[in-house]
Amino acid sequence: MIKTYVLTRPYHNYSFILKHKSGARQRFIFEGGNSLMGVKARLILRSQFSQELLESSEEFKHGFVKLERTDEGGEKVATKAEITPIEDITSPEQLVEFVATKLEKLYKDPKFALKYAEGKGYSFPNLTIE
Repeated sequence: MIKTYVLTRPYHNYSFILKHKSGARQRFIFEGGNSLMGVKARLILRSQFSQELLESSEEFKHGFVKLERTDEGGEKVATKAEITPIEDITSPEQLVEFVATKLEKLYKDPKFALKYAEGKGYSFPNLTIE
């Protein structure tokens, strides 16, 4: 999960170090703010450890840092309902050509082309790769 945090006061850049109870230290750097325009500095965290450390800090508890939004991270994986079967492709050469023209990705090895196409939501029930 990806979380975006924002400072409640406009600063250009702001950083501070937090210490975990295990002794680990981490610097949090908020960037992209503009105090003249009133734009607040932001920080994006992807690590759950970092998110929990920041959310348990005094800065977060007292409202100096606030959670702006939460997003789901990672690439989208096609579900079974979204998979499109392509029955016309029966050879590895046709598969490589399909991936090159339809998905605009060049592969020489059909195994890599198949893996890429399956990740994009295509299946090939009549294809045989030896």
